[in-house]
Amino acid sequence: MNTNFHIWKNNRSIYHKFLQHNSLEQLNKIPEGFNNNLIWNIGHVIAVQQRLVYGLSGLPMNISDGLYQKYKPGTKPKLVEPMETVKLFKDLLISPIDQTIRDFESGKFQNYNEYTTSKGFHLASAADAISFNNYHEALHLGTMVSLLKLI
Repeated sequence: MNTNFHIWKNNRSIYHKFLQHNSLEQLNKIPEGFNNNLIWNIGHVIAVQQRLVYGLSGLPMNISDGLYQKYKPGTKPKLVEPMETVKLFKDLLISPIDQTIRDFESGKFQNYNEYTTSKGFHLASAADAISFNNYHEALHLGTMVSLLKLI
């Protein structure tokens, strides 16, 4: 699992740089041909990780239900996000990592509601969810690199 956690930390560090090096206008811009923007992608990976690992383990997520509902699969940006969202996401990109590692190492993820993703990946445990999460975050990172070229 150490490799999975290392990959996750690196991915999140890259996401964090998007928040640091782009203006609020750039983060919110939806280029022609796209359904979302940089900040939505960041909110989405935060929300999905919490649902895949905590929610499907029957544990409370470390984000609000409102945040999850706003960025869950199938959603799109509806409003321009303010600087407060950028600040929140800077924290939520990094702080859940150590909590998840502690929870995993302490055996907190005892139960898991098996789940098959929209891409056909069957997740039977929190460990599977953590591995799949890296794949999911890499997909969105690719989308964000494409978005960045157009903003």
